Amino acid sequence: MNFDRLIVFLILILFLGLSLYYFKNAEQDVSLSSTHTTALCYGQTCRDFVVKCLDNSVIELTPISGFVTFGDDWVDRRIEKELC
Repeated sequence: MNFDRLIVFLILILFLGLSLYYFKNAEQDVSLSSTHTTALCYGQTCRDFVVKCLDNSVIELTPISGFVTFGDDWVDRRIEKELC
């Protein structure tokens, strides 16, 4: 009778150990992705884009508008920052 309990106990320990190992490795494989829109400008000419990011790196830029050109007195008041 005690031998049966020992076998069940060892199987449970093995199962818990494998589960912990699996979940620890699964957490490392999780990638952070995000999608947002922004206007990208060069001088007075701008265009809207959908920006797709994966782990803080741009993986895709898709234009969603045509080009818009502002007058010479236009100033881009946005604070420059990273895309992702």
